[in-house]
Amino acid sequence: MSTTGHINTAAKASQPDLALRNDLLGARLTRRATVPTGDENVVIECTPTERFGVRGPGTIDWVASQGLTVPPAVNTSAISPCGTTVMRLGQQEVLLTAPVGDDGQRLRELRSAWNESTVPAKGYDAYREEGWAWFVVSGPDAPVLMRRSSMADLGPNTLKVNEIAQTRALHLDVVVAREDRFGAVSYDIFLDIASAKFALDVLTETAQELDAGFQLAALRAVA
Repeated sequence: MSTTGHINTAAKASQPDLALRNDLLGARLTRRATVPTGDENVVIECTPTERFGVRGPGTIDWVASQGLTVPPAVNTSAISPCGTTVMRLGQQEVLLTAPVGDDGQRLRELRSAWNESTVPAKGYDAYREEGWAWFVVSGPDAPVLMRRSSMADLGPNTLKVNEIAQTRALHLDVVVAREDRFGAVSYDIFLDIASAKFALDVLTETAQELDAGFQLAALRAVA
């Protein structure tokens, strides 16, 4: 694991900054408007990308009623025909995410459908879009960076495609999903938005230690 003792871990105890939801760390990162290719080593910050978390009784039935693909087990994910990724974090808990780089229209439609649904049980809003930051680590050396960032084994031989680990990484409690986007091994990392700046510090330092040409950028659509 990367040694980052000089970084102020008090950031983990700070209150969520809801302003980060719209432009997390934008002043600290180069912006890019395109998704990476398979041969690029990248850490991209995707927090503004649409996502929607639901948990509680009725969640899985509601997800299935929307034509989404329900993952078969907890800590697995599946991509639905519409492109929405469904991450099953509990027996009755999911995180729905738009494709990285997408405009999020389908997710907004799903949120509206959930809000307007009158079924007796449909779960409740887990506020993941406000409460969680989202990074993607991708590229030929992504497994090496993840290995440096966590005591857990997140290598491709242990964490398979469409598997999820709810674990410790970056000195934080995180959800790591192996999605293999962009034609490369890739990991989605979700964590408390209040710790996003701390997490970026750890990712930046670890990437620099590897000297593998990792590009750190904020993925933003062109206005």
